[in-house]
Amino acid sequence: MDFSSFFTQLGFTPKEAEIFLTLYKLGSKPASTIAKYLNIERTNVYKTLLKMVDDGIVSETKIRGITNFFVPDVSVLKKYMNSKKDQLQKLEDNFSIVETELSQYDQNKYNYIPKISLFDGIDGIRNMYNDIYETTINNHYLVIKFFATNTFESQISVNKTLKDYYEDIFNKLQKRKVVVDAYLGNGILIMEQISKTTNIQNLNQLPAGNSTINMFIVGWTVYLIIFKETPFGIKIDSKDFANVMHFMFEKLQLD
Repeated sequence: MDFSSFFTQLGFTPKEAEIFLTLYKLGSKPASTIAKYLNIERTNVYKTLLKMVDDGIVSETKIRGITNFFVPDVSVLKKYMNSKKDQLQKLEDNFSIVETELSQYDQNKYNYIPKISLFDGIDGIRNMYNDIYETTINNHYLVIKFFATNTFESQISVNKTLKDYYEDIFNKLQKRKVVVDAYLGNGILIMEQISKTTNIQNLNQLPAGNSTINMFIVGWTVYLIIFKETPFGIKIDSKDFANVMHFMFEKLQLD
């Protein structure tokens, strides 16, 4: 690493590195001499040298009424590095205070942008069901909405049911007095109609495979699960999206 690279990594510009190195080579000189040597406008050199005086790496003195600048010795760079290190340490020590202050704005910052989480595999879906339960209980929701594919073809062709993923979620919700408004997409080969039920005793027996779908609307969060060979789920935290889903299910004209 040469001097210019070292100096710029301290936070100075290449031009400042050039002025400092020239001053170090020539010794005590006025700004005009450094400017002439480098063919740079004198005022810019003078301002740069004053800045370096403030930084503590250049000193100044008067010779016959003219301000001369000089570098006392190379140790000024070491002192400068140590001062920066101390400043950074103080900043690091106070970072938690600043972090706490800024975090109060995070709740409302971009709150209109949906937050999306993905779950996959058997363990992922079990974790998602657990998240559904915890979101419901922790927010004290009394009613949640649930939609599931329930065609005859899926019932006879799928060897897994919801209880294979989370056997007692509906019973646990019922024990906590949470009402599950369940909507079932019924049909023979494809979904032909939607029926609604609040009887959740048999929901654990719903098919879970062959691209069957579960959807939970829990407050401002929508959970979508698709049971393929490797099941996966999407959690969407969005008040706007959840409001639309609540509205759609509440306005359904059920047979």
